[in-house]
Amino acid sequence: MARLLHWPTGLKTILREPLSGPRVVAGGSTNSIGNFTQTFGSPFGLWRYRFNFPPMRGQLARRYRGWITALHGGANATRVTFCDWDGLSKEQRGISGELKQSWSNGMPWSNGQPWHAYSPLVSVSTSAAIDDDIVTLADTAWGHGLGYGDLIGFSPFHFGKYMVSEAIEPGTYRIWPPLRKALTTSDYATLRPTMAMRLESEEAASANRDAAFISNASVTLVEALDSDVRTYWVD
Repeated sequence: MARLLHWPTGLKTILREPLSGPRVVAGGSTNSIGNFTQTFGSPFGLWRYRFNFPPMRGQLARRYRGWITALHGGANATRVTFCDWDGLSKEQRGISGELKQSWSNGMPWSNGQPWHAYSPLVSVSTSAAIDDDIVTLADTAWGHGLGYGDLIGFSPFHFGKYMVSEAIEPGTYRIWPPLRKALTTSDYATLRPTMAMRLESEEAASANRDAAFISNASVTLVEALDSDVRTYWVD
C-alpha cells in the first residue's frame, strides 16, 4: 500500500520555484453582432514545484536521502506545508506581542528554543462544494483582510493550497485552484496550507554528495489531489 510521508524534520528550502500555474484548455469562441470575439475555456491544473535545499551532511543528509528513497519515484507522497515568505505581517494576522516567547518563568524549551506564535485559524462562514472557486471566511483575525496573491489552506484533514485571485467583498474570495475538498462551517482556514505531493518522476530528485556535503540538492514535486490521497496514500 502506498504511504503518505512526513517532510524530514529540519529540512529547509532555500528556493521554491513554481513550475506550472493555472492552465486553460480553449473551449471555443463566440462572435457578437458587433463582431467582438469572446473566447472561453476551462481552467485546470495541479501545483508543481521545484524545491532547492542548502548543503547538508550527517543526520540531516541521511534523513533527506531516506526521504527521497521512500518516495519511490512518485509511488508515495509527502506532506508539504507552505510558509508564505511574502505573507501578511503579524499585526495583519492578528498576532499580538512577540513571535517568539519563553515560558512564564523566562525559560525556553529544553532544546533552548522559545515558543513560536502562529497565525490564528479563521472559521469558514459558508459551506462550499468540491470544485467551487468561491470561499467565505468569518470576520475574525485576518479573515476579511486578504487580497489577490494571498495563500490559504483549510483544516482539519484538507490537502490543498489556494491562491486568492479576487477579493469579491470582505471575507469572500475567488481562489485558484478550485476546492480539492468540500468545506463546511465546521472547517477552518489557515495561512499555512498543506499539500500532499509526489515526485514528478524517478529523475525528479537529486542527492549529489561530494567529500563535504550533499550539495545542489533539489526535488520536483507535483500535487496529489485530496481525493487521491484518501484513496491511494492511506498508510
